Amino acid sequence: MTVAPTGAPRLALVLASAIVLCALVIVVLRGGLIGWSALILGLALLAKRWWSPSARDPLWGLCLLVVSAVLWGATYGWVISSWESGEVVTLDVELPDGSHRARVWVMDVNAQAHVYFDAPVDVAEALLAGEPLKFTRDGVTSTRVPNVRRLEDVPTAEVGQILAAMQEKYAHRYDAAGVYYLLLGRYRDREAIVIAL
Repeated sequence: MTVAPTGAPRLALVLASAIVLCALVIVVLRGGLIGWSALILGLALLAKRWWSPSARDPLWGLCLLVVSAVLWGATYGWVISSWESGEVVTLDVELPDGSHRARVWVMDVNAQAHVYFDAPVDVAEALLAGEPLKFTRDGVTSTRVPNVRRLEDVPTAEVGQILAAMQEKYAHRYDAAGVYYLLLGRYRDREAIVIAL
């Protein structure tokens, strides 16, 4: 067993604990492969710190912290830049505690604009209750009271039409959404809604 230099055990413990705490917050809020991987590897590093400490433990902790942060940030940046390279519309909804703005994709299905929106619960509830929204497309803003339904209330055939239109229109950007949810997860306090405008 290698004896770690003075200060290295404390630094290794601090780094491993920071990784575990950050990853735990991410896993609780949204899950995702990167969050789960960082949590498992952080716990393994903590266990190694107790059972077989070495002078390299701080280096392993620093590497895990940097790699996790860079992977998360790079994935987020790539996905958002991919999403924003297609047609994006703006939805503004007034809520009791202020307004909420979302930038989302829009698909034209049967000559009507449709939006699939992974909305925060309070926004979804307001829209489902008939709250009007401001819809901005191509620089033109209009106020509308949209037809809003929870995803599970939309017939399967209609969902298929909307998803097919989304995949056709946004192509590789649509694939970026799958990467986003796989690697970074999905906020647990979201509700999937379909908005017909």
